[in-house]
Amino acid sequence: MFFRIVLAEMKKNIKQYFFSSRVLFWALALPLGNGVYLYFLYLPFAAKSVNLEFNAFNFTLDLVGFTLIGQLLYSFFTMMLLAGAAFDREREQGTLEVVLLSPANRLGILLGGALSNAFNYVWLLIGVLLSWITFLNVNVSINDPLALLASIIFSYFSLVALGMCLEAFFIHSRRGTMYATMMQEPIMFLSGLIFPLQSMPRALLPFSYLLPLTFGLISVRLSLLGGATIFDIAVPLTILASMGIIFFTLAVWLIGYAERTAKAKATLTQF
Repeated sequence: MFFRIVLAEMKKNIKQYFFSSRVLFWALALPLGNGVYLYFLYLPFAAKSVNLEFNAFNFTLDLVGFTLIGQLLYSFFTMMLLAGAAFDREREQGTLEVVLLSPANRLGILLGGALSNAFNYVWLLIGVLLSWITFLNVNVSINDPLALLASIIFSYFSLVALGMCLEAFFIHSRRGTMYATMMQEPIMFLSGLIFPLQSMPRALLPFSYLLPLTFGLISVRLSLLGGATIFDIAVPLTILASMGIIFFTLAVWLIGYAERTAKAKATLTQF
């Protein structure tokens, strides 16, 4: 029953996203264009590599690969932010309280919404990877495939859990879309998406370490471009797993609180 609820929520959100052939076309075409755009954006740089300091080691990474991995994970992070605004649509359509008062498993609803946005990300991933293969000569250095696999899995887990948490949190606000939009630019700067963390002002580093995207970028970049082993990235992997568990637990509590509020006050849909 739980997985049927997850699947139903995913189908609903995916149908709302791919509501026309035009949307489907641009969802497939734009990522490829973005990959080419990034290539020509960084082509004038004389430097071909960037240094990333982590855990007393200094890794030399391909510059274009460094940038593209940042763009890929940031796009996934943005998808999870937008997943947090999914209940705004439910409120606008007048179905929010119906969803919360139904017997459907609350965790299944959150997971289905988050996974649907993760599924939409697949189109972006395909487009950018095609750009890598077709146009770019990214210097990939993989010494430990297990490290790369673990980096991808733990990054995915922590960001999907964050999406579920934001979904549950934004139920209590009528400004979910606005908050999701406001968070994008600061997170882009703080996570080390465009430049290595060692270039970040020290006063801002504590905020960087609160973001799962930061550790996802570190682990994927080092395992894919820097030849890092699973022992080299054990710290960011542990943090990603811990963050995923924390976000997941918080999401369960927040959705339970929203359900109790809906039953007691019936005010969630009032503006």
